[in-house]
Amino acid sequence: MEKQKNGFFSFMDDDTVRINESAGNKTREPWLMLLARRNRPLTETLCWGITNNGSDFARIGTQEGDLLNGFVHEDPYKTQLLGSYIYFKDENGKYFSNKWYPVLNKEQTLDTYFSFGAVKSVTSYNNIDVMTESFIPEEYDSLVQLVTVKNESDKEKKLDVYSVSSVNVGDARALQFSGFNSMMMAGGFYDKELDALVWRNDYGISFDCDEDEIKGLFGKVLLHTTSEKSTSYSMKYEDFVGHYTNTMANPAGLTNEKLSCKNAEDMTSALSALHFQIVLKPFETKQFVISESAISTETYYKNKEDVKKVFSDLKSTDKAAALLKKVKDSWNKEFDLLKLSVPGEELFSHSFRWLQYQCAMVMALNRMKSRFHSGFEYGFGFRDILQDILALLPYDTKRVRDSLLYIAEQMFSNGSAYHNFYVSAPGTTDFNACDDPIWFIYAICEYIKETGDFAFLDESVKFADEKEGKPGKIGSIFNHCMVALTYVWDNSENGIPLMHDADWNDDLSGYPDHLSVMAAEMLYKAYNDFSELCLETGNSEKKIIADHCKVRAELIKETVNKTCIDSRGAYIRLLGPKCDPKTAVGSYDTDKLLFLETTAWAGFSGIATKEQFEKSSLAVEKELAAKGGLCLCTPSMTLSEGKLPDDWTAYKRNAPGKKENGSFFRHVESWYIASLCRYGKGAEAWKLFYDTLPAVCSEDDPYGYAAERFVYPEYVAGPSSVEYMRAGHTWLTGTAPTRLRVVCENIFGLRASYDGLIVDPCVPAGWKNFTATRKFRNTIFNFSYENDATVEKGVKSISVDGTTCAGNVIPLSFCDGKPHSVKVVMG
Repeated sequence: MEKQKNGFFSFMDDDTVRINESAGNKTREPWLMLLARRNRPLTETLCWGITNNGSDFARIGTQEGDLLNGFVHEDPYKTQLLGSYIYFKDENGKYFSNKWYPVLNKEQTLDTYFSFGAVKSVTSYNNIDVMTESFIPEEYDSLVQLVTVKNESDKEKKLDVYSVSSVNVGDARALQFSGFNSMMMAGGFYDKELDALVWRNDYGISFDCDEDEIKGLFGKVLLHTTSEKSTSYSMKYEDFVGHYTNTMANPAGLTNEKLSCKNAEDMTSALSALHFQIVLKPFETKQFVISESAISTETYYKNKEDVKKVFSDLKSTDKAAALLKKVKDSWNKEFDLLKLSVPGEELFSHSFRWLQYQCAMVMALNRMKSRFHSGFEYGFGFRDILQDILALLPYDTKRVRDSLLYIAEQMFSNGSAYHNFYVSAPGTTDFNACDDPIWFIYAICEYIKETGDFAFLDESVKFADEKEGKPGKIGSIFNHCMVALTYVWDNSENGIPLMHDADWNDDLSGYPDHLSVMAAEMLYKAYNDFSELCLETGNSEKKIIADHCKVRAELIKETVNKTCIDSRGAYIRLLGPKCDPKTAVGSYDTDKLLFLETTAWAGFSGIATKEQFEKSSLAVEKELAAKGGLCLCTPSMTLSEGKLPDDWTAYKRNAPGKKENGSFFRHVESWYIASLCRYGKGAEAWKLFYDTLPAVCSEDDPYGYAAERFVYPEYVAGPSSVEYMRAGHTWLTGTAPTRLRVVCENIFGLRASYDGLIVDPCVPAGWKNFTATRKFRNTIFNFSYENDATVEKGVKSISVDGTTCAGNVIPLSFCDGKPHSVKVVMG
């Protein structure tokens, strides 16, 4: 039986993703591309999500300000695919859109190209070619669509063009939870002076506006305009689509000479539609620009001349093309700071560039909005963002520094932290994950290794106490680290942290009095990392702290290796209350379950000896390995078998083989790969890394995989799932930054340290030659690896510009801002 098709996907030579679709070969799901204006603060970042079928959403202010269609697209069967579409209608009334959706003409072809910072759609119908290039310029909070239309016939064509968008301007929470009532206090109108449709909300977040000046209005207005003079407009679905029995595939507005030209006195059933006309001579090509811009409400009402200056760029096809080129050049320049290459591994090279792009989106957007996140249900995750920013270190240390200061404000003076926090509201205190504070230690240590910015430890930052009505307190970054470690230690038994609500695995809940072995392994690493940092300061008082940290780390190591390994040799997941192994979770000696996290972190943290790790990994390979990856845990089938759950834990309530209930959880696999590298298992590490690349693991059954094949998902359904190998939660996941660090630091072996750049590759023995580029301390190092000895791990010599270095560390003396060539001989 022929397998079902999922579009034709390929990487082009310049890393662009091409998706070719036709009537009988479309992607099973809408494939998403994320765009963002990243040169803005985290709390003001504009994001635009666009799929290959044209459905889209837009959000500003990270997770709280809606602009377009605030609903989630993960289920196209339940959610109408709303988007920014362009309809073209000829003199005979034949029409089509610049995407295959929503008109769905069977004769229409579609090629979608996702490139870094841009989406290009190319379609043909009725002798008309249309190319739409969509991007967010670095200068403006705008989505710009540069449209090129060609008449492929020998007859003149007069075309009516309709630019249509599903607007949803305002505070995302109010729009979602207040619904109709909230939308009654919003609306839109046509601005004749600007030739633009203007959408506002009468309440909401002020952003950078003076709240008194705008009298409480939402701080952004959305302006929809085009470089062509508009002929008519519509601002309601009913006006454009007609009766509700019509759809966007057959809107009544396209049968009329002009649209209604009625303003929207409220925002219920809002639709922003601009109509204009173009005439094409035989074989003539024309360009025009459509833009949707989030403009400061205060600027629009108080200083419209500034808006006109913005439009002078956005209404010019030449200027729009120049802005697009600038976006693309910026991405290429950034990616040149970190490059990895292996001869003959082109698929890896393409995938790595997309991993870099995905990490940049994850850093800019956290868990803001995607096909799987509404954006405001979680806000920023404290742990999430601290994991995400680590991947940004080789590119932009200033942004990392600024982010760390913002994140530090979400911690309390007792060392705890908001598990989630928001732009316009305090965070959540009703969910206490025992691992949250530990991630702050890692981030601070890695930032200072990358930069040498020890002065950062003395920066003063407010604690979050005042947000909860308590007296305000301020502490240095160093003090934030100290209280974080103390808090976790004080809530531990012999260094094994109490679970409270959960640890890194948020769904491993319902065991508040159990003790997390994974968090203990994490705490062990945190104490060692912080001890090293304290010693590097050269401060005598901090040396005492360093010694104290080492003592505690050794105590944790002793406790874990004596009490947290079951009779098959695998690391237990949770100890029972008071360190009781008889009530453990994830132990061969109790429930017979196995979890991947503790084996992965046993190696990653260094708490295990090589022999201990190998024994535990034998159990993992036997019980959790399958084609497609490593399962997160032994799955629970209780609910799917029609039985009541036997406890309160959340992970068992997920579908079998999905999410935390036995899926291939790519994030944890990353730490397992790093562990393999620690113990010199280069071939195994690379095989797991390569086989789980999205483009590789989806090859056998692209339709079954369903999701985007060029970015990482959070998980892929495991063998216990009825949808084995279907991917879920793509784009905004901690998998991406962790994978990036693992391949750079553990496989290619390039790790920042206080003394210089460590070179410690762990690769398949068959790799004779490979290369890398890494920016470190504002200096570019170009690496050429030689492995004639066919080893998996070990460095025989390193030379920089012909000068031999002692050991396997490039000293700081070479960090002089100039490019350097590094030769690495393995052996």
